[in-house]
Order: sequence, then structure tokens, then C-alpha cells
Amino acid sequence: MSAVSASSTAVGSISDPVRALQHALYRSAKADPGRRFHALHDKVYRRDFMVRAWAAVRANNGAPGIDNITLAEVEEYGVDRLLGKLAEDVRNRKWRPLPARRVFIPKPGSTEQRPLSIPAVRDRVVQAALKIVLEPIFKADFLPCSFGFRPKRSAHDALQVLIDQSWQGKRWVVETDIANCFEAIPFERLMQAVSERVSDSAVLRLVRTMLRAGVMQDGRVRRPVTGTPQGGLCEAAHKPPCGVPVSRAARVPSGICIGAVSHRWM
Repeated sequence: MSAVSASSTAVGSISDPVRALQHALYRSAKADPGRRFHALHDKVYRRDFMVRAWAAVRANNGAPGIDNITLAEVEEYGVDRLLGKLAEDVRNRKWRPLPARRVFIPKPGSTEQRPLSIPAVRDRVVQAALKIVLEPIFKADFLPCSFGFRPKRSAHDALQVLIDQSWQGKRWVVETDIANCFEAIPFERLMQAVSERVSDSAVLRLVRTMLRAGVMQDGRVRRPVTGTPQGGLCEAAHKPPCGVPVSRAARVPSGICIGAVSHRWM
């Protein structure tokens, strides 16, 4: 029995069907940490999920991808028309993303530049729809000390924890970073981690297709075997949160992790 059918009563009690299904997936994932979810593919192209995905893309007001099609041009073409076409392609497993447009932006506090990859608007909609489906499943694996890349959590919340800890007598903050993290994530290890929670082969194929779409820079397309482009809605930031074994780190993404340090590191 699927998570959705198992929670039909709870789903019916909530007016927002998308949010209701997310709640059902989250509760099922939380109740069984070893569960692998199937029957997710049809949710990705479901009409209300596609509409919610477009709303997220439109609200972000991002730049066009390599096809130079802007959000305004999509609206002129017809949002319903585009969503219908995307839903048909995803349903029939014919959707193929374009390479992302590679640009470089200044890195704060440094002379270095950060690579940013901008997918086409149409591809961002599919990414957003997939994110809506998968996010509650992986959200259940987060620990309270994880703040990065989580809904309704931010670096400001992490800083508040540091302030609270300092008032409790803690005096040390240890900051670590993974050099070139996004570019170094191996596809196969990432897919293996995702498959620990997802068994739907069509959804796994979607994720793999997104990862292998590649980037276009200076008119040339690169399709590396590692790395997840920064810029799309399905970008991955897989850093180990506190208290989670490294072997499970890839399935519990966290950009910021707060943990108490009781002794000075020598």
C-alpha cells in the first residue's frame, strides 16, 4: 500500500492536495527510516504539482537558459500550454533537459569566481516538480542540527543557535568547508544514496538525466561525470550533518550543521 493511500484520511482533511501529499510522504518516511518509495513518477507530472512548480520558478524570477527563453516569453506562449507539454513528455519519459548555461559570479570575500549553471525555464519547472515530490522524503532524515538547504531554515537560524550556545558557556566554533564541493560529487555515489530512499525507476531516471544534462560555456557543452551544477532547483549540497555516519551523508544533505564542541581541538 502506498504512502498516499495509507494516509487518505489525513490527506482529505487538508485543503491543499500538494501539501497533503507532502505531509503523507514525510510521515511515512519518518515512521520507517529504511523505507524505499515507489509510485512517485505520476506525481511529478500531476497537474497541481506542475502548477506549483511553475509558481516556484516564476517567483524566483531567474534568467533564461541556453535557449534564451525568458519567463515573460513563456507567459506569452501560454503557461498552461507549456505545463501540458512538459507533463506529457515526463509521463511518456521523453523529457530531455538542455545543458545549463554556465556563468561566473563573484565569490563574496574573495577574488575567485563561483560557477553558476542556469537551466532553461522549462527544465527548471520539471526540476521544481521533482523537488516537491522528493523533498519531504529526504526531509525526514534531517537532524535538528541541520540548517542548510532546508525549507523554513536558514543561516540566520544557525547563527541564533550559536548565540544561544554562547550564553550557555560554549566558547568555540569550528568552521569547516569542502573545497569545490558541488563539482566533486560523484554521480554514481549520489544516485546510490538517492536509491536508498527511492525505488521508482522512472524517478531515478529523471534524476540521472538531470545530472547528466551538462553545461554550456563559451559555446561548448561539457558533460562531466561528477558534480551537480549550482543554480538549478535540484542542485545538491551533500555535506555530512552532525551525528550522521559518512556512509549516509549523501542522503542527508545539509549546508550548515550546528553541534556543541565541549573541548578545544589540539
